[in-house]
Amino acid sequence: MTDDFKTSSQIADEARQTGQNAASAAGQLASEAKANAASTVQALRPALDDAKDTGRDALNTAKGLANDAKAIAGDAWNTARGYAKSASGVASEKLGDFKAKASDFQETAVRRISDEPLKAVAIGAAAGALLAALVMRRGRDRRDD
Repeated sequence: MTDDFKTSSQIADEARQTGQNAASAAGQLASEAKANAASTVQALRPALDDAKDTGRDALNTAKGLANDAKAIAGDAWNTARGYAKSASGVASEKLGDFKAKASDFQETAVRRISDEPLKAVAIGAAAGALLAALVMRRGRDRRDD
């Protein structure tokens, strides 16, 4: 049996050599990792730029749609306001026509009553009797039900 004993200087030299080899391997691995990271960044840069462009386009589209909606709402408001003004004008015109007809009817009624007062009283009495008969009949019909 041979004994392979190493001296402390041999062990130190081997440790130094192992440390140098490990440092060299670590440096090489670090360089490779740095190169991989740089290539990954280069590969991702176009995708990142595309994502930014897509986001910018989406924002512009949303702004355009919001402006279109605002314009449509404004047009609808203006149209509704125009219709309301038109309806108000027509109603005012119809009310004026009704007032004129009522005034003409009133003048005609006053003139006829003053021309023939007895006939007017007789017509009034007949109308009152007819109205009383209708009211009484309606009251009787309700009690029968």
